[in-house]
Amino acid sequence: MFDWKKSSKKTSNGDASAEVSIDTLFRTRRASLLRFATSKLKDGDEAEEVVQEAFIRFEKNYDAGAIASPEALLARIVSNLVIDRVRGKNARAAREDAWGKLYTAGADDSLSHTQSVDPARALDAKQQVEALLRVLNKLPEKTRKIFLLHRIEGLSHAEVSERTGIPRSTVEKHMIRGIKAIATLKDK
Repeated sequence: MFDWKKSSKKTSNGDASAEVSIDTLFRTRRASLLRFATSKLKDGDEAEEVVQEAFIRFEKNYDAGAIASPEALLARIVSNLVIDRVRGKNARAAREDAWGKLYTAGADDSLSHTQSVDPARALDAKQQVEALLRVLNKLPEKTRKIFLLHRIEGLSHAEVSERTGIPRSTVEKHMIRGIKAIATLKDK
C-alpha cells in the first residue's frame, strides 16, 4: 500500500518547516486531478484509475530535493497518462477496424492483397503478450480475477464489485496491485 506519510516538498517560499505530505497532496489535489481526467476520458472509473496510477508513479519516483512543485509533477503525470490512454484507445480502434476490414468478406478487398504482417512486429507482440501473461499468472487469484474483469471484460469497478461481492474499495486496491504489477513490464 502507499506510504502517504512521506514528506514531499518545501513551500514555494523555501520554508522547510511547512512541508506538505503526500497524504496532504492526495487529499487536496485528487479531486481536481480526477475532474481533469474525467473531462478528457469521459469515463469516471478510467479517470479514477489514471489518478491512482499517477499517485503510484509519483510516490515511486518522488525526490523531495529534486522537485520544486509536486503539484505540477502530479498534474503532468495525470496529463501524460490521459494522453497514453487516449492514444491507446485510438490505436485499438484502428487495429479493430483494420482487422474487421481484413477478415470480413467484401469489406475492402483491396486491403487484403496489399497488406502483410511484419514478422518482427508479430514476434514482438507475441513476446509482450507472453510477458503480460507471466505477470498476470503471478498475481494472487482474486487480484487477477478482478483485474481481468475490469481490463479485459470492460466492467466498471462498481460492476466488478457487484459480480464478485467484494466492496468497491477492495476492488480498487486489487486494481492498484494489478496496475503496479503490469507497470513493471513498462520499466523493462
